[in-house]
Amino acid sequence: MPSARTDLDIFAAGLADRLPGAWTSEYHRHLTYPDQFPVAVQIWDTGHVSYVATGFVLGHDAVLHGPDQQHLYLADRPRYPHQFVVAPLEPDDAAIKPHHFDGVEEPNGIVVPNDPARAAALIARRVLPRYEQARQAVRRNAAEQPEPPHRQAPPQVAGRPSTTCTVGPPTTRESSANRSPPGTPVTASVTGPSRSTVRARPPS
Repeated sequence: MPSARTDLDIFAAGLADRLPGAWTSEYHRHLTYPDQFPVAVQIWDTGHVSYVATGFVLGHDAVLHGPDQQHLYLADRPRYPHQFVVAPLEPDDAAIKPHHFDGVEEPNGIVVPNDPARAAALIARRVLPRYEQARQAVRRNAAEQPEPPHRQAPPQVAGRPSTTCTVGPPTTRESSANRSPPGTPVTASVTGPSRSTVRARPPS
């Protein structure tokens, strides 16, 4: 008989203890499917981890907080009881704006085993270097161009005043499937205050 899934909160704490530098873990339990969106839209990934975080009812997740405002998302990998998914979160800095991510490649996340020591070694080798490179690129963009580029005003038509249109921030459309059990795949269109639309693909 296969063994039960490792508890996420226990695994997150063990993983934080083994990552390089000082890390702590923060465990979240979600009563409804939309509760997982506020963190999910911050995931700096355009592949498998974003697909898991937005396409399944997970029931819980964890965030690891590290040195120099590094943050990692951690969740169960649905249908794989011996694995977890981990990915960086976008910088949480008021000075960082959507245009600062232009031209910066997402660091993306990976699948890790339920062994904290092995998982920490994989993250240190495959995730943290890409994460740091992406963060430095975003910071350079913020320093070089704090404000978004100005658009040229539209030409005025004789006899008519020019008009402008202000577009508000995107909204999050919550799925009605918020009572589904954890691990259930959900078809939903999720948008939020993130800089880009999540492009999800199924796991290989």
